[in-house]
Amino acid sequence: MKTKDFSWPLILAFVAFAVTLVVKTIDASSLIGTDTQTISVNPNGGQQEKVIQGLKLEKIGTEQVYFTHNDKPLLSFGGLSDFIFYAAPDAYDYQLWADWAAEHGINHVRAYPPMSWKYIEQFTTENGGSLKNVLFPYEETSPGSRQFDLTKFNDAYWQRFRQQCEYLESKGIIIHLLMINGWQLGNTERNWGGHFFNPANNINSFSDHLAGNRLKFYHSVADNQTGLIEAQKVWLRKLVEMTADLDNVYYELVHEIAENHSDWSKVQQWIEVMATTMRDRHIQLQPNKSVILGMDTGGLKPRERNWLFSRPYFDLLIYGKFHQVKNAINWRMQYKKPYIPQESFDDNRVKYSYRNPSHRIHTRKYMWKFMMAKCQQIDLYMKYQPKGPNQLPGYEHNYNPNGWNDFEKDALVLRQFWNSLTDYPNLWFNGKIQGGSGSHQYLLSSSKEAVAYMSSDTGEQSVNFDSQTLGLNGLVLTDGKYTADIIKPDRGIVANSTVTVQDGVVSVSLPSFTDDIAVHIYSRSQA
Repeated sequence: MKTKDFSWPLILAFVAFAVTLVVKTIDASSLIGTDTQTISVNPNGGQQEKVIQGLKLEKIGTEQVYFTHNDKPLLSFGGLSDFIFYAAPDAYDYQLWADWAAEHGINHVRAYPPMSWKYIEQFTTENGGSLKNVLFPYEETSPGSRQFDLTKFNDAYWQRFRQQCEYLESKGIIIHLLMINGWQLGNTERNWGGHFFNPANNINSFSDHLAGNRLKFYHSVADNQTGLIEAQKVWLRKLVEMTADLDNVYYELVHEIAENHSDWSKVQQWIEVMATTMRDRHIQLQPNKSVILGMDTGGLKPRERNWLFSRPYFDLLIYGKFHQVKNAINWRMQYKKPYIPQESFDDNRVKYSYRNPSHRIHTRKYMWKFMMAKCQQIDLYMKYQPKGPNQLPGYEHNYNPNGWNDFEKDALVLRQFWNSLTDYPNLWFNGKIQGGSGSHQYLLSSSKEAVAYMSSDTGEQSVNFDSQTLGLNGLVLTDGKYTADIIKPDRGIVANSTVTVQDGVVSVSLPSFTDDIAVHIYSRSQA
């Protein structure tokens, strides 16, 4: 029998008044910094110390808005399994993966908590895990019943979730947390068939009306389904409560809503309430920290995408279909928010993956291309894309990443390059490349440094280019002498020279190269 009364346990918040300083240890050999300091406000007055935040957006409301992590410009790229929060360690060894990522300059994961018990079980068995070790975010009414009470969370699941997040934080890995997984409303057995909000799987009467139309999940506000509204709010609050004090998390309200929604006017009302709920809880818990929130717009109609991008409570432009540099730049300028190219989906409509060793060169060029488009969060699939008869043996997610794909070497070069930048906040789309090779040519410059990147098409490889003189003009570099590093993105710095910039013009001699090359022009006094 379904529960008719909707009651929630009283949540007591304890606020610590003492000034708290948390200093994390840095591994001196690591390329990814993990220092963080959190200093609370002294309510009794006195001089307030500087708060060094984890993730933060700077220059908010301008075209040049950018991410920082612990007060330094952030490049977060690469990936772990997007199902990390579904799995016990026997089905996905997240510590192995996090260690590997940190050792190779990789510091990003895009992941969702599970919304379907059947998908948890399928993922577990498909990746070599035991069903004895599965955990669900909600409590079962009795062990093994697969009937859930949506008013009661399973502490064991959330303890593991927290441990996973803390371990990733300790490795400097940024979590792009997808709070509600829209594709799990899909009308398949492993998705909606096992969905916790499917009335067949829970004892809560407030979900009964979803049996006739699962897409009414997003109509709860417009239809005044108060019990469902509260359950949805509590889910979002729980995710915030488990992560708000960490320095490595930003949020996506709903991932892939486009494929499973109806009546956009009702969905809009739901989004307004849920986004506000999430933000309010974060501010309540961490009033001195930034909350960074966006929502996937991939597949939506242009007017729907525009509405989401324009909302003041969304800080990001998240897009989950194929990515074009022109959109990354133009949308940033239009909405004055950072663009997040989700799912390593290139403009040739290919999704790149670490699981496919043949994607190494394509992945490298994709990462550099969107970094040059001022994207700072660039995720990468770790499963086969696409699946096919030529895929390598082993589990799709639960494999040892060490040495699997030589992109791990390219990732180190990209990280070393990023760490060498001296004026990222002011690098902008200033200047033109004259006489350079490659179908892709990108240039950024500020008054202190400039970066040029050229490559063959992202979908091509083994394309050779002759030695040449690269001409750059229209730079905003101050006149004077600079160092020019020549970087082969599969090897690192291969040469450097002294160049003279005059009236925004400079020439650099390039060696022959294959596929891609970069030039970094800077003053050694700034390095």
